[in-house]
Amino acid sequence: MDKVNEILRRKPSTFLIASFVYLLVVTAAKWWIHPTLSTVFFLVGGVLGTYFLDIAEVVFSVHPSPFRTIVFVTLFAIVSFFVITSSASMLAIGLVLSIFLTILLWQSGEWALMKNLNTWYHMLADPVPPSAQLIILYLSGVVFLIETIIFVRW
Repeated sequence: MDKVNEILRRKPSTFLIASFVYLLVVTAAKWWIHPTLSTVFFLVGGVLGTYFLDIAEVVFSVHPSPFRTIVFVTLFAIVSFFVITSSASMLAIGLVLSIFLTILLWQSGEWALMKNLNTWYHMLADPVPPSAQLIILYLSGVVFLIETIIFVRW
């Protein structure tokens, strides 16, 4: 029970609000006033995705987190694009979109506090300048937006 409380406490309220607003906007754009059972599965996947990485970090207790690296972000962007374009599972699509949003919120929050994402790039041999980190963050946001548009239009 302590781990569940830790998972629930560690998620900032702004992240929760942003995630739930995103899920509601995407749901409205996709299904408008004609929700189906797929809508429920998408929302369940989205809610699970909001907490998925937090659960994984608490359960596996690996420090530093392997999910907060640019290698993971890159691989996840590829996998999430594959899921969005080829999966019929609304649960999976809700999960990957919500996880991607969580990653972007983590990075944006760290950028706002520290003006760099050095901890995300510690696995690389050469340091990445903050200007390049910001460009990569913006590109990640564009990929996320494209995936969202593909899902809504599909």
